[in-house]
Amino acid sequence: MKLDIGCGPKCLPGFIGVDRFPLPGVQVVADLDRPLPFGDSSVELVHASHSLEHVSDLIFTMKELYRVCKHKAQICIVVPYYEQKLNLANPYHLQVFNEHTPRFWSSCSWAPIDKREYYHPHAVTWGLSQSDNSNPGLEIRLLRMEFFYFPKFNRIDPSCQRELRQHLTDVCHQIVYHLVVWKEDDEHGYLELAENLDGYPFLDTPALRESRTAAKAYSAEGFSTVSYAEELLGKRLKEQHDYVAECEAKLLRHEKLIGLLTVGPDLPAVDMKRMDDYLDTNYRSRKPRDYRLGKEVPIGGYIEYQIKGSGPCNSIFVYVYLSADAQGAQLGIELVGKSSNIIWNSTTVLSGVDTIGLVRFSLGNVLQQEEVAFIRFFGRDSDPCVKIVECSMVSRWPLRPNKLVPCAYFSYDE
Repeated sequence: MKLDIGCGPKCLPGFIGVDRFPLPGVQVVADLDRPLPFGDSSVELVHASHSLEHVSDLIFTMKELYRVCKHKAQICIVVPYYEQKLNLANPYHLQVFNEHTPRFWSSCSWAPIDKREYYHPHAVTWGLSQSDNSNPGLEIRLLRMEFFYFPKFNRIDPSCQRELRQHLTDVCHQIVYHLVVWKEDDEHGYLELAENLDGYPFLDTPALRESRTAAKAYSAEGFSTVSYAEELLGKRLKEQHDYVAECEAKLLRHEKLIGLLTVGPDLPAVDMKRMDDYLDTNYRSRKPRDYRLGKEVPIGGYIEYQIKGSGPCNSIFVYVYLSADAQGAQLGIELVGKSSNIIWNSTTVLSGVDTIGLVRFSLGNVLQQEEVAFIRFFGRDSDPCVKIVECSMVSRWPLRPNKLVPCAYFSYDE
């Protein structure tokens, strides 16, 4: 017995027409949302063209087709491809059909088609019918999948068609599944069948032949499908490259931050010695020192640290962290005296800082460090998050709390 499910007024010759309405050519009136009026394992071939998208419960309908079909019965399903605007707008289309849909009708780990057609990083093997840890009660295996494209995409390379279909809307308008019902525990038989598909009697209807002929006859005159595809794919490729570059930049930034927190500042030996000497002289702390990130430098406000020092200086070096590329961000600094008077202030662009770096401020005139009681930092146009690297000064005396000071030092350059 051969069934044409949802045939409408155009039942295939030699098939039993099944539809929910008593149209011309319909021999059995049946609702596809209810059990089919046919006995178990009584059907050898099923054709369903533009009918299954209308059912309410696709798995129920597929289980009914599995029930009435014999072992190795062929099922040919023609449905609208989901990712097209007309299909999305159609309120009578209740089901989703794309390259992944038949994966939920089988538990077999493979299918005789190119894996690139259905690759997904979260579902590498083919069959997904038991992906919710239940037994769906059917095993319908895919033999072939055929795509019908909108005219402008008919004449381009299949790999480009696949890339466009999987990423864009209105590329593919129809998909055909050629399936086989598998009821017996005979994996060797299935493997043998899959290896000899060239001689398999796939159902080929007049409507499918007409669609293929129309696709081949389409003329690309006045429209360059290749340039169109290259433009779209080039844009997507650039987006992917930009995303990879962004991820690599974030990874490098995190690696530098981890290095700071675990090993300490990554500075040239001369600068590191100057900073160590300054901290040893003025804070009398023990080593090893711990480093961390301070609060974000605000715009419209400031963060303030109490500092110590002695002797003349004409420059100050500050170790800073940027959470993103600087893009012209600025950091401001103020030196405040013991009477809360501002002794000196300046602003500098952080364009030379790559995630973590040492910033030099030239004081211009020579100052005595004893005059400075506090140092303040403030932001200017700092869209990226700017933070001062802090050093935890461990007291040489037990029970005394640690003190956080900016990772900075004064210098006198003659």
